[in-house]
Amino acid sequence: MTLAPDSLHPDVAAVLDGLADSAQPVETARVLPPEAYGSPAFHEFEKAAVFRRSWLCVGRVQQLPEAGDYFAVTIADEPLLVVRGDDGAVRAMSALCRHRGHPLKESCSGNEKRFVCPYHRWTYGRDGSFVGAPHMKKVISQRALAAESALPQLKVEIWQGFIFVNFDDAAEPLAPTLTKLDPYLENYDLDAMVTIPPRFDPEPGPWNWKMLLENYIEPYHTEFVHPVIHDFAPSTGVQFDPWSDGDNVIVRSVPFRAADGGLTEHGWAAPAAFPVIEGLNETQRNRVGFGMIPPTMNIIFTPDMLCYGLVYPAGPTGFTVGGGLFTAGGWCVPKATAGLPDFDARAARLMEGSRQLGAQDTTVNLAMQRAKASVFAPRGRYSHLEETLSQFNRWLAVKYRAEAGRRGWSAPVPGMPAGVAAGD
Repeated sequence: MTLAPDSLHPDVAAVLDGLADSAQPVETARVLPPEAYGSPAFHEFEKAAVFRRSWLCVGRVQQLPEAGDYFAVTIADEPLLVVRGDDGAVRAMSALCRHRGHPLKESCSGNEKRFVCPYHRWTYGRDGSFVGAPHMKKVISQRALAAESALPQLKVEIWQGFIFVNFDDAAEPLAPTLTKLDPYLENYDLDAMVTIPPRFDPEPGPWNWKMLLENYIEPYHTEFVHPVIHDFAPSTGVQFDPWSDGDNVIVRSVPFRAADGGLTEHGWAAPAAFPVIEGLNETQRNRVGFGMIPPTMNIIFTPDMLCYGLVYPAGPTGFTVGGGLFTAGGWCVPKATAGLPDFDARAARLMEGSRQLGAQDTTVNLAMQRAKASVFAPRGRYSHLEETLSQFNRWLAVKYRAEAGRRGWSAPVPGMPAGVAAGD
């Protein structure tokens, strides 16, 4: 087919073209093109390709114990409400009033019988149904208005107590694509644990969301960027779980130099900040597992806790983040741990180690973001210790190529094998 001149932005074309050598096994893969990390045009494409077609973690069901409990979150410029309904179901819906689009709630949580727009007092039920609006009867009946004004719903799936949402009503179930995490989750009784939700940093990080996840999931840099404080979990012993088409998880594990380690004020060290979880096997007590459920979640398995972080894009060169190794919270711990009289002091020691790691990573990530604007920005080869980056590229390529197909960009399209239509 013939494409209109403006139907494929040059920045989008550059990234799609780059998939030919980015979405490859680690032995031959190269870094994504720089446009993937800073182009506004590509960011808009990526919102459609990735964030509106993927399972996005928004929190845990323990954050919504009662009917009417809710929290509001914004992902890729979409304000959302996640609510426990009167029927006990967890729902996710647009937070935009169906009148003129004012958000009903933003960056908050609580309990409500009704959600009322602060602009013109249009009101919605806990299930997103339209309840009423003042001064509208001269234009349309309340019944007719209700028929067209319910809050749009997202698809929801609960996995291991985590709430995932998807804008795509036709999305395949998530759980079957996460089975690689089963050996890591064994003996972590998440339903019996206490969740300490992530605390989101009020200031967006000033680099691309993918760069944050790439730095998190690859162990190549740890002995150079984090000397001493990461030596207890050396990259030389890393094990990568293989990746196959259809996987929605990328995971690696790193051995500890001694059992029962964790994050402390000294970085990775033993003993861990909190007591070891009862029932973990020897493998689990002697390693840390780093997982990523792209595009929004990372998950860390240590002998004393399960730790998770949530990452949401904020423009082409920004993100908001909470939990994980980035901010406080995002912790699942046994009830006995949460009840320790010195829990806060132990958590503070853990966060001191996290602060040190974060400061070192921030320095390199800022430099990396600046480098993407250079005319000499490289597309270098990966080390074998960057296997997880090759896997991430392949996961992204599936999303990018599918979106190209939906837009009718047929072969020969950059990044596609000759003679194959996008989306095939």
